[in-house]
Amino acid sequence: MKHRFASILRAYSVPYAHMQEAAGTWKGGKYIPGAVQAIPLKGVIQPLGERILQQDGGRYDEDDRKLYTVTAHNPGDVIVYKGRKYTVSDDDDRSDYSDAYQYVLKRVTP
Repeated sequence: MKHRFASILRAYSVPYAHMQEAAGTWKGGKYIPGAVQAIPLKGVIQPLGERILQQDGGRYDEDDRKLYTVTAHNPGDVIVYKGRKYTVSDDDDRSDYSDAYQYVLKRVTP
């Protein structure tokens, strides 16, 4: 039986965008990459806890975030939240018993 966390997430969700590149095309023997599209989504985005910041030898810092969502993402996906870019760097796959996903977002420095 899966726990139902989606309703709790909806109550605290904020908008974010998943930046996704559309399929490219070939024109006259030249490849033209697809445009990047912002797919609007919602989720709970929070700062990382002290325990996560201290583990992994400084892999994460205060600019990184935790994302809880009902949308599946892949490592390397680009997320934009409040004008800042993040990459999905880690996930905690609990899909066998939960209807929500949990990810660590690593901030992309400009």
